[in-house]
Amino acid sequence: MREKFIIQFSKFLSLIFHPLGMPMVIYLLVRWIDPYYIAPVEADFFVFLLLGINIVAPAASILIMIKFKMVSSIDLHDRKERWAPYLLVIFYYILSYAMLRYLGPSLPREVFSFILSVIVSLLLSLGINFFWKISVHMLGQGGVFGSLISLSILHRADVSMIIIACLLMAALTGFSRLRLNAHTHQQVYAGFVLGVICNLVILCGEWFI
Repeated sequence: MREKFIIQFSKFLSLIFHPLGMPMVIYLLVRWIDPYYIAPVEADFFVFLLLGINIVAPAASILIMIKFKMVSSIDLHDRKERWAPYLLVIFYYILSYAMLRYLGPSLPREVFSFILSVIVSLLLSLGINFFWKISVHMLGQGGVFGSLISLSILHRADVSMIIIACLLMAALTGFSRLRLNAHTHQQVYAGFVLGVICNLVILCGEWFI
Protein backbone atom coordinates (compact mmCIF):
# COMPACT_ATOMS: atom_id res chain seq x y z
CA MET A 1 0.00 0.00 0.00
CA ARG A 2 2.79 2.38 0.96
CA GLU A 3 4.78 1.54 -2.17
CA LYS A 4 1.71 2.08 -4.35
CA PHE A 5 1.16 5.51 -2.79
CA ILE A 6 4.80 6.48 -3.41
CA ILE A 7 4.57 5.44 -7.07
CA GLN A 8 1.32 7.38 -7.58
CA PHE A 9 2.81 10.41 -5.82
CA SER A 10 5.92 10.18 -8.04
CA LYS A 11 3.72 10.11 -11.14
CA PHE A 12 1.88 13.19 -9.86
CA LEU A 13 5.19 15.03 -9.26
CA SER A 14 6.45 14.10 -12.72
CA LEU A 15 3.26 15.50 -14.24
CA ILE A 16 3.11 18.84 -12.38
CA PHE A 17 6.86 19.41 -12.80
CA HIS A 18 6.85 18.37 -16.45
CA PRO A 19 9.62 20.13 -18.44
CA LEU A 20 7.14 21.63 -20.90
CA GLY A 21 5.87 23.92 -18.14
CA MET A 22 9.24 25.03 -16.75
CA PRO A 23 9.86 27.94 -19.19
CA MET A 24 6.53 29.42 -18.11
CA VAL A 25 7.55 28.99 -14.45
CA ILE A 26 10.83 30.80 -15.15
CA TYR A 27 9.13 33.72 -16.87
CA LEU A 28 6.54 34.07 -14.08
CA LEU A 29 9.30 34.07 -11.46
CA VAL A 30 11.32 36.67 -13.37
CA ARG A 31 8.29 38.96 -13.72
CA TRP A 32 7.52 38.60 -10.03
CA ILE A 33 11.03 38.95 -8.60
CA ASP A 34 13.02 41.26 -10.85
CA PRO A 35 12.30 44.96 -10.18
CA TYR A 36 14.51 45.94 -13.13
CA TYR A 37 12.43 44.02 -15.64
CA ILE A 38 10.25 46.64 -17.33
CA ALA A 39 7.94 45.65 -20.15
CA PRO A 40 4.55 46.92 -21.37
CA VAL A 41 1.43 44.87 -20.63
CA GLU A 42 1.06 43.89 -24.29
CA ALA A 43 4.57 42.43 -24.20
CA ASP A 44 3.63 40.19 -21.28
CA PHE A 45 0.51 39.00 -23.09
CA PHE A 46 2.54 38.15 -26.20
CA VAL A 47 5.18 36.20 -24.25
CA PHE A 48 2.61 34.39 -22.09
CA LEU A 49 0.66 33.45 -25.22
CA LEU A 50 3.73 31.99 -26.92
CA LEU A 51 4.86 30.12 -23.80
CA GLY A 52 1.33 28.79 -23.36
CA ILE A 53 1.32 27.57 -26.95
CA ASN A 54 4.68 25.91 -26.30
CA ILE A 55 3.04 23.90 -23.52
CA VAL A 56 -0.18 22.98 -25.31
CA ALA A 57 1.13 22.38 -28.85
CA PRO A 58 3.95 19.93 -27.97
CA ALA A 59 1.72 18.12 -25.45
CA ALA A 60 -1.01 17.75 -28.07
CA SER A 61 1.55 16.59 -30.65
CA ILE A 62 2.93 13.94 -28.28
CA LEU A 63 -0.59 12.73 -27.43
CA ILE A 64 -1.26 12.34 -31.16
CA MET A 65 2.00 10.37 -31.44
CA ILE A 66 0.86 8.14 -28.58
CA LYS A 67 -2.48 7.54 -30.32
CA PHE A 68 -0.70 6.43 -33.47
CA LYS A 69 1.82 4.39 -31.43
CA MET A 70 4.78 6.51 -32.49
CA VAL A 71 5.73 6.92 -28.82
CA SER A 72 4.63 4.94 -25.78
CA SER A 73 4.00 7.70 -23.21
CA ILE A 74 4.22 11.46 -22.66
CA ASP A 75 7.24 10.89 -20.41
CA LEU A 76 9.16 9.35 -23.35
CA HIS A 77 10.79 6.60 -21.30
CA ASP A 78 12.29 4.97 -24.38
CA ARG A 79 15.38 6.89 -25.51
CA LYS A 80 14.81 5.89 -29.15
CA GLU A 81 11.34 7.47 -29.14
CA ARG A 82 12.60 10.89 -28.10
CA TRP A 83 14.04 12.36 -31.28
CA ALA A 84 10.71 13.29 -32.96
CA PRO A 85 9.16 15.00 -29.86
CA TYR A 86 12.50 16.74 -29.26
CA LEU A 87 12.54 18.13 -32.78
CA LEU A 88 8.93 19.29 -32.45
CA VAL A 89 9.58 21.17 -29.21
CA ILE A 90 12.77 22.72 -30.64
CA PHE A 91 10.83 23.79 -33.74
CA TYR A 92 8.11 25.44 -31.62
CA TYR A 93 10.72 27.37 -29.60
CA ILE A 94 12.65 28.48 -32.67
CA LEU A 95 9.37 29.71 -34.15
CA SER A 96 8.55 31.50 -30.88
CA TYR A 97 12.00 33.10 -30.82
CA ALA A 98 11.56 34.39 -34.36
CA MET A 99 8.10 35.77 -33.56
CA LEU A 100 9.35 37.50 -30.42
CA ARG A 101 12.40 38.87 -32.21
CA TYR A 102 10.73 40.15 -35.37
CA LEU A 103 6.99 40.45 -34.70
CA GLY A 104 6.69 41.02 -30.97
CA PRO A 105 6.75 44.23 -28.92
CA SER A 106 9.91 45.71 -27.40
CA LEU A 107 11.36 43.31 -24.82
CA PRO A 108 14.44 43.23 -22.58
CA ARG A 109 17.26 41.29 -24.19
CA GLU A 110 17.23 38.78 -21.31
CA VAL A 111 13.96 37.41 -22.71
CA PHE A 112 15.64 36.53 -26.00
CA SER A 113 18.60 34.99 -24.15
CA PHE A 114 16.18 32.98 -22.04
CA ILE A 115 14.39 31.54 -25.10
CA LEU A 116 17.76 30.86 -26.71
CA SER A 117 18.92 28.96 -23.61
CA VAL A 118 15.89 26.68 -23.90
CA ILE A 119 16.70 25.95 -27.55
CA VAL A 120 20.41 25.33 -26.88
CA SER A 121 19.77 23.06 -23.88
CA LEU A 122 17.28 21.01 -25.92
CA LEU A 123 19.68 20.72 -28.87
CA LEU A 124 22.49 19.54 -26.57
CA SER A 125 20.14 17.14 -24.84
CA LEU A 126 19.03 15.77 -28.22
CA GLY A 127 22.66 15.21 -29.20
CA ILE A 128 23.36 13.39 -25.93
CA ASN A 129 20.20 11.32 -26.38
CA PHE A 130 21.62 9.60 -29.46
CA PHE A 131 23.98 7.61 -27.23
CA TRP A 132 22.78 8.15 -23.65
CA LYS A 133 19.46 8.90 -21.96
CA ILE A 134 19.45 12.19 -20.03
CA SER A 135 16.65 13.44 -17.77
CA VAL A 136 14.69 16.19 -19.53
CA HIS A 137 12.64 16.70 -16.36
CA MET A 138 15.85 17.64 -14.55
CA LEU A 139 17.04 19.67 -17.55
CA GLY A 140 13.97 21.86 -16.98
CA GLN A 141 14.67 22.07 -13.25
CA GLY A 142 18.26 23.06 -13.95
CA GLY A 143 16.96 25.74 -16.31
CA VAL A 144 14.83 27.23 -13.53
CA PHE A 145 17.73 27.18 -11.08
CA GLY A 146 20.24 28.56 -13.60
CA SER A 147 17.86 31.36 -14.59
CA LEU A 148 17.41 32.43 -10.96
CA ILE A 149 21.17 32.42 -10.35
CA SER A 150 21.64 34.49 -13.52
CA LEU A 151 18.96 36.89 -12.33
CA SER A 152 20.71 37.41 -9.01
CA ILE A 153 24.03 38.02 -10.82
CA LEU A 154 22.70 40.37 -13.52
CA HIS A 155 20.40 42.50 -11.39
CA ARG A 156 21.59 41.80 -7.84
CA ALA A 157 18.13 40.59 -6.97
CA ASP A 158 17.70 38.73 -3.68
CA VAL A 159 16.25 35.41 -4.77
CA SER A 160 17.64 33.24 -1.97
CA MET A 161 14.26 32.03 -0.69
CA ILE A 162 13.01 31.32 -4.21
CA ILE A 163 16.21 29.41 -4.97
CA ILE A 164 15.64 27.23 -1.90
CA ALA A 165 12.07 26.55 -3.07
CA CYS A 166 13.31 25.70 -6.57
CA LEU A 167 15.95 23.33 -5.18
CA LEU A 168 13.18 21.60 -3.24
CA MET A 169 11.15 21.36 -6.47
CA ALA A 170 14.20 19.90 -8.24
CA ALA A 171 14.77 17.40 -5.43
CA LEU A 172 11.15 16.24 -5.59
CA THR A 173 11.36 15.93 -9.38
CA GLY A 174 14.59 13.94 -9.17
CA PHE A 175 13.05 11.71 -6.50
CA SER A 176 10.02 11.04 -8.71
CA ARG A 177 12.12 10.14 -11.74
CA LEU A 178 14.24 7.74 -9.71
CA ARG A 179 11.26 6.12 -7.96
CA LEU A 180 9.59 5.54 -11.33
CA ASN A 181 12.82 3.96 -12.64
CA ALA A 182 12.74 6.47 -15.48
CA HIS A 183 16.41 7.41 -14.98
CA THR A 184 19.59 6.54 -13.13
CA HIS A 185 21.16 8.92 -10.62
CA GLN A 186 23.76 9.93 -13.21
CA GLN A 187 21.08 10.82 -15.77
CA VAL A 188 19.20 12.91 -13.20
CA TYR A 189 22.31 14.82 -12.13
CA ALA A 190 23.50 15.29 -15.72
CA GLY A 191 20.15 16.77 -16.78
CA PHE A 192 20.17 19.25 -13.90
CA VAL A 193 23.78 20.32 -14.46
CA LEU A 194 23.26 20.78 -18.21
CA GLY A 195 20.20 22.97 -17.59
CA VAL A 196 22.07 25.12 -15.06
CA ILE A 197 25.14 25.59 -17.28
CA CYS A 198 23.16 26.49 -20.43
CA ASN A 199 21.12 29.14 -18.62
CA LEU A 200 24.10 30.59 -16.72
CA VAL A 201 26.32 30.86 -19.81
CA ILE A 202 23.68 32.27 -22.16
CA LEU A 203 21.80 34.55 -19.75
CA CYS A 204 24.86 35.94 -17.99
CA GLY A 205 26.65 36.28 -21.31
CA GLU A 206 23.49 37.99 -22.65
CA TRP A 207 23.87 36.21 -25.96
CA PHE A 208 21.03 36.35 -28.42
CA ILE A 209 20.70 36.25 -32.18
